[in-house]
Amino acid sequence: LQDMGITETFWAAARDIVLQCYQILKPGGVAVWVCKDFVRNKQRISFSDDWLKLCLACGFVPLCRHRAMLTKGSKTNMMGETKERTKYSSFFRKLAERKGSPRIDHEDVICVRKPE
Repeated sequence: LQDMGITETFWAAARDIVLQCYQILKPGGVAVWVCKDFVRNKQRISFSDDWLKLCLACGFVPLCRHRAMLTKGSKTNMMGETKERTKYSSFFRKLAERKGSPRIDHEDVICVRKPE
């Protein structure tokens, strides 16, 4: 795109996508987005919250929000600490967490509706 003289930010492109989804939905229609926070400069970025704000700015109303856990099973030791048994994440995410990066143990399922 830059070769063609087009510069666009991620959020501008995302806004176009959300607006187009809004336009094609019938009144009362539902859109469901699966989002996940990410880490930049060792700080967790609240991408899911920002995505929901974008949806609301485009006219959607919130229905519900769920956490889809990326871990399966847990155990609590005698000290009261909970440890996950299985984590579903990429090799690179696990490696970053071993090096001190903040954990990301869930995805967000964001459900929004076009007003009637």
